[in-house]
Amino acid sequence: MRNVSAKHEIMPKRSTGSWNMPETIRPGLWKIEIDQTTGRHVLEAEEEMFSLLGIPVDMGGEERWLYWLERVAEKDRDYVNWVIQLMIAVQKPMEAEFGWNHPRRGEIRLCWTGIFTAREGNTVVLEGYGRIMEDIIRISSKDTEDTMVVEKKYLIKSDFYQTLLSEMTGYMEVDLDSGIIHNSGGIWKRYAQEGQEKHLNFQSLGKKYIKEVVIEQDFNLYTKSMDLKKIKKMYREGKNTITCQFRRLVGASIYHWMELVIHVFEEGESGKIYGLFYIKDIDETKRKYLEQERAAATDPLTNVMNRRNFEMLVREAIQRRKRTEKCALLVFDIDNFKKINDARGHQAGDQVLKEFSKILTEAFRKSDAIGRFGGDEFVVFVKGMPEKAIDQRLGFIKEKIKEIKAASITCSIGICSLTAEKLGYDQCLERADQALYQSKKKGKDTFCYWHQIS
Repeated sequence: MRNVSAKHEIMPKRSTGSWNMPETIRPGLWKIEIDQTTGRHVLEAEEEMFSLLGIPVDMGGEERWLYWLERVAEKDRDYVNWVIQLMIAVQKPMEAEFGWNHPRRGEIRLCWTGIFTAREGNTVVLEGYGRIMEDIIRISSKDTEDTMVVEKKYLIKSDFYQTLLSEMTGYMEVDLDSGIIHNSGGIWKRYAQEGQEKHLNFQSLGKKYIKEVVIEQDFNLYTKSMDLKKIKKMYREGKNTITCQFRRLVGASIYHWMELVIHVFEEGESGKIYGLFYIKDIDETKRKYLEQERAAATDPLTNVMNRRNFEMLVREAIQRRKRTEKCALLVFDIDNFKKINDARGHQAGDQVLKEFSKILTEAFRKSDAIGRFGGDEFVVFVKGMPEKAIDQRLGFIKEKIKEIKAASITCSIGICSLTAEKLGYDQCLERADQALYQSKKKGKDTFCYWHQIS
């Protein structure tokens, strides 16, 4: 079964109501209504589409659907039905390419892109457009010799495509060979004009403006994504859509998350390759996602990593480490924590845990992993830190916990230093626990390395 890619860059969001058709012809547009109770399908489309595919226009919507479906290549029929069900389930744009038996031309390749747009009771509505892959979609004029408009150019100029582009934060059409910008809009509107006036191509304009508008952390990713040579190479390798997410300046020192999509077209007659670049502001959605991701990865009380996330991160770090790289796993246990809960209540105990986690965050670097294992037990994983530096940080922690006002506390610590010996995560944790046990045996309020007792 082929992979089906959700390419929201080639489908506009449409209102979940009537299917409003513009006055201009837009070949390839279709709508399917599906009664999920009875399984009845109704196919509607513009006459131009029926003409292109050789479908009789005088058929009813249900009969038309059956006619269309019967001509889907038998080997692809289950696949097409699966994609349709997937459109309904995920409610995101989906694309499918499959064989279709044209009544005049024999088997051709169709590419259909669609999206769920409405639900009315038990009936769902899908809308989209299709194109014939063997050749460009043309518009026939009265004079057949004038049949000429290529798919890429027509789509860009059609109302359908303009509906899409009007919802984008910015877009531009680029000749990937010359770097000439032919068309642009939104926040990129000035680029085509400036390129024309000053004889600057896409690459030159990029060098001039990218560093001014893209946040430093995302600069390399964005630059690689906009490399025309790499885009052409990926297209030749069969990838015609490229996406990335980055932060872009939208106001005075205000950055928003944007999604960049590059969709590549090739003109059948000239063989020229064009890229349609466009970005959309996804800041609100992206920040919600990042917040959800952060919440899923952190302990809600102390705001450090939860056990699952810490374990996953450290397992990977241990697996990838070079044997000469200095690493250590530290286990912290607050001494007599149960007495705090019993004597002062759980609210006081929670406050101790919060303040203790803050002290750990202050003591260690941002690159170090800090997690809560549950209860009063915390864990830290450090890389590139010699034991002398670890000792100094533990001394800092010992002094800082004296300042906790909720209760007077101490903590015991067990440490496993990773040496040239190849160890797994579970072995490291077991050794750190053994060292912690020795710290407790010594009278608590101290730390111990595993190699000191082995």
